[in-house]
Formats: sequence, structure tokens, C-alpha cells
Amino acid sequence: MRSKIKKCRNCDLYTLKENCPICGAPTHQTKPARFSPEDRYGRYRRALRQESE
Repeated sequence: MRSKIKKCRNCDLYTLKENCPICGAPTHQTKPARFSPEDRYGRYRRALRQESE
């Protein structure tokens, strides 16, 4: 599952758009979230995934 959020490498802004709304540079995919056994938001993420299928 890929993340939809993107980051501008020039101004470090996070966005969902292909180009940065501030500087206009192309945005790039972010790294996936770090895995933790004590995942506090896992329940919500799994519910969202089931809802979208």
C-alpha cells in the first residue's frame, strides 16, 4: 500500500498534490511509516482499508 502524501524536497512541505503549491517544484513519495508493535492507530487504518475494499 503506497502512501498518498507527498513531500516537496525544496521547502519540506507535505501535500497531496503532484507539484508543491508554494514553490511549484515536483513532489516525491514519502517513506512508509515506521513499524511499531504498540501501533496506536492500527485499528483505524485497518478499518479504513476494509471500508475502501
